[in-house]
Amino acid sequence: MRDPKLQDAFEKRVVEIPEMIWCHNVSGETDFLLCAVARDLTEYGQFVSTRLRLLPGVTSIQSTFSLRPVKHDFRLPIE
Repeated sequence: MRDPKLQDAFEKRVVEIPEMIWCHNVSGETDFLLCAVARDLTEYGQFVSTRLRLLPGVTSIQSTFSLRPVKHDFRLPIE
């Protein structure tokens, strides 16, 4: 998002969405990486249609689903 006001509006709205577990502003082709939860694909589709697509500045959405965890460790390898 090139418009700082639009980005601010997007970020404020994302924080208010309970299904949104986390949101990161990232570099690269996309502006944000989001993690949301849903009970099933039908609920996820409704979430995308009725919530995510309506957020300020959203022009495209690319979804990726976790099939299974391979490593799930949040400990930092630092003493």
